Amino acid sequence: MNGKWFAAICFFLFCLSSFFRPLFAFDRSNVPLKNWGGFAPHRSWIYDALEKIVLAGLTEEVLLNSKPLTRVEAARIIAQATRRLTEDQYGDYNHRGYLEELLYRLVKEFGPELAEMGVKTPLNREAQPEFFGFKPVDHLQFGSDFADSFQRIPNHLGRAVKKGGNGEVTLDGRVHVGDFFSLYYQPDFSWDKESYQARLLTGYGKGIFFNTELEVGRDSLWWGPGFRGSMSFSNNAFPLDQVKLSAAEPFRLPWLLGYLGLIKPSLFVAQLEESRDFPHAKVAGWRIDVAPSRFLELGFSRVFQFGGKGRGAVNPGQFLGLLFNQGSDNPNSAVNVNNLMSLDVTLRIPDVGRYILLARDAALYVDFGWDDTLFGLIVPDRPGGIVGTYLTGFLGDPKLDLRVEYAQTSDIQFTHGIYTSGFTNRGSLLSHFIGTDGNEIFARMSRWISPDLLTGFQVSLAEIGSPTFGLLESPREKRNSVGFDISYRISDHSSIFLGYDFARVKNREFVAGRSGNESLFRIEFTQSFGR
Repeated sequence: MNGKWFAAICFFLFCLSSFFRPLFAFDRSNVPLKNWGGFAPHRSWIYDALEKIVLAGLTEEVLLNSKPLTRVEAARIIAQATRRLTEDQYGDYNHRGYLEELLYRLVKEFGPELAEMGVKTPLNREAQPEFFGFKPVDHLQFGSDFADSFQRIPNHLGRAVKKGGNGEVTLDGRVHVGDFFSLYYQPDFSWDKESYQARLLTGYGKGIFFNTELEVGRDSLWWGPGFRGSMSFSNNAFPLDQVKLSAAEPFRLPWLLGYLGLIKPSLFVAQLEESRDFPHAKVAGWRIDVAPSRFLELGFSRVFQFGGKGRGAVNPGQFLGLLFNQGSDNPNSAVNVNNLMSLDVTLRIPDVGRYILLARDAALYVDFGWDDTLFGLIVPDRPGGIVGTYLTGFLGDPKLDLRVEYAQTSDIQFTHGIYTSGFTNRGSLLSHFIGTDGNEIFARMSRWISPDLLTGFQVSLAEIGSPTFGLLESPREKRNSVGFDISYRISDHSSIFLGYDFARVKNREFVAGRSGNESLFRIEFTQSFGR
């Protein structure tokens, strides 16, 4: 299939999705890819909670691997689980009492959205949907980091800390008008003993027409099922200044095509920072997610870097062509681009404990990625990937969860002979933090001690490579680390997160022989409003 036909099919999907208008009207801001309030190490606790109820078999087909999800998408998943339990369609629920507290928190968080969907429970009976909603401050967070050396924190929106104490104050707020417009903002104020910084960390506006959503502003993307990283996008780097067009909600194609299950297409174009080889280079791409059954989710992405000061202009026709083919091999051409592709598969198995006593529910996933392949889209050249599993109810303990993940990248991934700064934004990888020719074995175990107290312990054995073209021959940084964290809900509106990481590092910052130990202590207090 040539690029023009593929482009026509994708354009058809976007047009068709517009006719599947959502039935309700409410706030369509995104669930943040940030740790608000703890109970997750590097993203909103809502994602972990949704994954757990989906793995328990309480929903039908869902799409979880293209993040961020909107509040509406999250609420629909919660509505399915709540209705299933209310209608007593889940015969084994008596043995899953631990899910009750999880759904309790989710229903309270999404009370107005669920009320608009007609889902009423004692927890949200008083919640009322509003045509106009304004939360000037949704969360307010105070954080402090204490480090014994300069460190970059993986999957924390490009955040780096200096030796000594580092402080941060951040808040977020949101506005929505009917089902037509949503606005989200998160200013951030940080400081250390040498400097002070104020910036807009995340901020965007959304317009919705039928089931087509246009987002303009600054936000993070996470494409893929990985917990520790991705072969395309993660929240490891500073959020992207972007324009994104996508289906507002997953939809089904008509007639026999409905057997494909839920589908969600997305495409975007973003501008990178000024301080790089080609200032303000662009990155663009598209992704299609499909869920043919409640046990299976598939995704395919194509991403590329292009443009920038000194690379020449790309007209609209050339850009459309770049979306669906490799561009030119001529190094002097403006359409010689840095390509990345990925294919991911997630298999979800509820009640796996009936067959294997290791866990109650299980997810198995793979994220297969390749970079500037020599053989088109058919045979990848020197690929990399992520293989992982998520086990809930580990060892028969319903409150104990285990994640294990292995990632490896090749010596050509995230690099390019023209775009020598690599696949980065403001110095951090846009994808997996292990970079070029890197690898990591990661394991995390978490357990609920009480409904308000969660503990986590994690281990990482990593080798990290630089994606910068001039440093490809440098020694890889070897980082072996252990860490633990505690999240405690003080009240319905406040929580605290404590974390500590210790790492033994060799070849720090890709300098041979530069070795030592690193420690990082983190504390965050979050106050929520308007619940």
